[in-house]
Amino acid sequence: MKTLFITRHLPYPPMGGSALRNWQNINIMLQFGSVGVISLQVNSSKDDAKYPYPPKVSLWKNYYLSQMGPKNSRWQKIKNKLWLLQPQAHPWTNQLYSKNVVEELEKVLIEFKPQIVVFAELWLYPYLKQLKSYQGYFIYDAHNIEASLRQELHRSVQGTKSKIKSAFLLTKVRSIESSFVRQVDRVWVCSDDDASLMQNLYGKKSNLQVVPNGINIADYETIRLGNFPLPKNIQITTHTMIFTAAFGYKPNAVAAQILIEQIYPKLQKIYPDCRLLLVGRDPTKQMKQAAKNDPGIIVTGKVPDVRPYLAAASVVVVPLLEGGGTRLKILEAFAGGRPVVSTSKGAEGIEARDGEHLLIRDTVEDIIAEVSKLWSEPNLGQKLTSAAYTLITEKYSWQAVSYRVNKAIEDLIK
Repeated sequence: MKTLFITRHLPYPPMGGSALRNWQNINIMLQFGSVGVISLQVNSSKDDAKYPYPPKVSLWKNYYLSQMGPKNSRWQKIKNKLWLLQPQAHPWTNQLYSKNVVEELEKVLIEFKPQIVVFAELWLYPYLKQLKSYQGYFIYDAHNIEASLRQELHRSVQGTKSKIKSAFLLTKVRSIESSFVRQVDRVWVCSDDDASLMQNLYGKKSNLQVVPNGINIADYETIRLGNFPLPKNIQITTHTMIFTAAFGYKPNAVAAQILIEQIYPKLQKIYPDCRLLLVGRDPTKQMKQAAKNDPGIIVTGKVPDVRPYLAAASVVVVPLLEGGGTRLKILEAFAGGRPVVSTSKGAEGIEARDGEHLLIRDTVEDIIAEVSKLWSEPNLGQKLTSAAYTLITEKYSWQAVSYRVNKAIEDLIK
C-alpha cells in the first residue's frame, strides 16, 4: 500500500510539533508500504539546503509557493487581499495554494499511484477540492481543531476593527473545517478531547479516529541518560529553563513573553545563574531584543535539532494560555527525562496527572514556586521524570501510536 502525505514545511529533520507529528505518521505508514511526501513552503530559506532527503521515503518533492508563477502576479495579490469575499477562503489557504502545485500533484498521483492521501493540517484544503476525483482514500490529519482554537483566540481580540476581522476569520475557518471533515474518508485527531470537540462541531463520529502524538523514545535516550552533546557557545548552568516552540504562532509568542517578562526575572533574583532557552523558528522582535539585553536569555531561532538544548535544560516550562492540539514539547521532555511545569492549557490532551508525571500550575507565582522547588529538591524531579517515562512508553511511544494507526487503516480499507 502506498501513502502520499501533503504537508506544510519540510518533513525532515522534524522541527516543531507539526513536523514531529508528520514524521511520526510517515514512519508508521512505512509499515504498510512506500511513502511519498509533498511539502509546501511559502518562502525558501538559505538553511533548507542543509537538510537531507527524508530517510526511507520513496518520493519527496518540496515546493516554494513564492516561486510558483501565478502567486507573484498582480491579480493573485489582489485576490489574496480580497479573501473576505471568497467562499471558503482564508489568508493561509490562499498563501499555500498554487495551480502549478495542483498540476504537479496530479502528476504525482498518476505516477506514484498512492492508495491513501493524507492532508496534514487544515490550510491544505484547496488541494482536496482539486484532487477529489482521484480514486483513493483521503485522510485529513487535524493537528488542531482550528475552529475551536480560532474561537478561543477571538475572545482575546481587542478593538472594533480587529474584532470584526477576527469574526470573519472564525466564520471562514468553520466553513473550511466543516467542508474538509465532510469530504474526506477519515479524520485523524490528536486526542479524545479533540475528537469530542470535532464531533460537537461537525458530527460524523464514524469517520473520526484518534491518532495521538507520539515520540520515538530511542531518539531521546541519550538525553535521559545524560550523554547527549550540549550546544556549543552557550554557557549552561544547573538552573536552565527551556521552552521550545514555533514563535510565529501567537499563543507560543505570548508564552515566551510571560517567561521573559515575569517568570525569568523573578527566578534570576533567586538564582543569579538562571538561564532561559527559547528554541524554535520565527522568534519575535521582542524576544530577540530581550536576548540582546540579557545574556541569560538565549533565543536560537530555527535549529536543525532541539535535542542539544533539551539536554542542556534542567526543567521544561510551558506557560501556554491559549492554543490547541497536544504538546509534543511535553512529550519530548518526558522522553528526555526532563521535569515539566505547565499550565492546564499546556498539558491539554495528554493523559498526565499533576504531581505524578508533571506539575500543573496556572499562575506565574505558582509556576515560579514549582520551578524553584524542582531546582532545590532533585528527588522531586526524579520522581516525576520516572513516572513520565513510564507513561510515554505505554501510551505515547511510536510503538503505542502504531497500534492505533494499524486499527485505523484496517477500519478504512475493510
